Amino acid sequence: MTEPLTYRLDYRFPIAVVRLTGELTPAAAAVARRALADALLEEPTSVIVDLTGLTAIDEVAVQVFAGMAAQAAEWPGASLLLCAPPGPVAGAIRRAGDPLPVYAEFGEALAAAAADPVPRRARQRLAPTVDAPREARELVADTCDEWGLPESAVAAEIIASELVTNAVRHAGTAIDLRMTLRDHQLRVSVHDRNGQPARLQTPSEADDHGRGLLIIDAVATSWGNVPVADGKVVWASVRVPPAPSGDLLSVGSETE
Repeated sequence: MTEPLTYRLDYRFPIAVVRLTGELTPAAAAVARRALADALLEEPTSVIVDLTGLTAIDEVAVQVFAGMAAQAAEWPGASLLLCAPPGPVAGAIRRAGDPLPVYAEFGEALAAAAADPVPRRARQRLAPTVDAPREARELVADTCDEWGLPESAVAAEIIASELVTNAVRHAGTAIDLRMTLRDHQLRVSVHDRNGQPARLQTPSEADDHGRGLLIIDAVATSWGNVPVADGKVVWASVRVPPAPSGDLLSVGSETE
């Protein structure tokens, strides 16, 4: 009888740890992907997938890790590390030819993840009211001023305003607005509690709404949306010019 795959999250800011237990079969790969989505919600710098609790792994299902790594790299730009002691699980990963780093000991994986630089962050929870877009613009303007990003402020304000407006109009739930500065990308993300994915629309000239994502698509260097356990995250990034006198991505603090 197949042992169901389960997972547990362990946040060690700014690192997220996903501990998988049971059997990883093709049917259970969706559980692994859901675990990753939940882990990425706090936008960690790295995600360690601890496989020491796996009792069996399917040679086909092991391919799920490559997809998970691609998702983490796209948003929020996190690296994915695997922890698997010598044995059948590590052997299956090795035979798959997956280039992901695999560590035999959890401490080794943790040390490698800790070497990733911590980006600057800002965060604010907004109520789904008519004031939310203005509050979002104010947070972005103040944060860009604090971080010395005047060239990126206008684009980031537009993105935040449109993302929050869409969340207010279509989700009507609590909204978590986050800003992250990493690898010369300023990312704005909005987490709402409605699982309906955000999609580009082509409204007619008579339509008053439906242009938010078109505007974001025109302004942002990249954008996307990710389903999570309690809704979705819609994010967009703008390019930040390299700082002339040093690295912008020095360790910063999170603003609540």
